Amino acid sequence: MKKAFEITDKKIIDDILNEAQFGTLALCSNNKPYSLPINFVELNGEIFFHGSKKGKKISIIKENTNASFSVVEDCSLIPSYFSTDKGDACPATHFFKSIIIDGKIEFVENYNEKANALESLMQKLQKEGKYIPLNDETYKKAINATCLFKLIPNEIRAKFKLGQHLKKDRFERICEHLQERGTKKDLETLKLMKQFYK
Repeated sequence: MKKAFEITDKKIIDDILNEAQFGTLALCSNNKPYSLPINFVELNGEIFFHGSKKGKKISIIKENTNASFSVVEDCSLIPSYFSTDKGDACPATHFFKSIIIDGKIEFVENYNEKANALESLMQKLQKEGKYIPLNDETYKKAINATCLFKLIPNEIRAKFKLGQHLKKDRFERICEHLQERGTKKDLETLKLMKQFYK
């Protein structure tokens, strides 16, 4: 990873994890990769997932607890002509924010930990509330029937590609084009670019 793209600020990383609604969980069985998009919540430095107690992912996890989890936040597509008038295709790129978390998965059996993690997931995905909290007896059967597992990180890498490595003239040219194109995503990307440019 280019040093210019590396993000180590824990608050910035946590903010992305708290905003992202899903990521991709990558597992491996018999030297064959298997990945799936999955909802999650970060809680006390661990990543929690839920689902059925049976199925392919559960079988793989029981065989191999090593896992990698990635979250990507899409920023603006940068056409080649935003960077140059020469007609080259090579400067075309896509700006993004990404996090990759490697670690080991554990199944969560403790009822209170399960209820707390599922409540945190609800608070994340349904911020407006309007539901009975998951510590209510109503959910006891459902919580017991739900498989909850967590990824305990041993390495977290965050990468923001927002033009930080570019020379000033190319950086400013891209900024001008984003301002001119002016979509909501472009204006958000522009703000981020200026925030992280060194």
